Amino acid sequence: MNIILKPEQEKLIQQQVALGRFSSADEAIARALQLLHEEYDEAWIADVRAKVDEAKATAERGEVVPLDTVMNRLQDKFRQAREMPG
Repeated sequence: MNIILKPEQEKLIQQQVALGRFSSADEAIARALQLLHEEYDEAWIADVRAKVDEAKATAERGEVVPLDTVMNRLQDKFRQAREMPG
């Protein structure tokens, strides 16, 4: 994969290498990608936690659907999906 950096991005990388923070441009980019990955993971975890908290609050208020109803709805959806052409 070839990536074209904007001049200011290339300058930033060169500055970081010149300051000794990284031994090469490749190392600087690898670290940037690692940080991006970590940020994505943290956002996903926060999203899941929020959904779990919301589900717990709903259940605590007694706003639940019986398991049999949920299972029947899922089975209906699977049945409909199987019957769709294509």
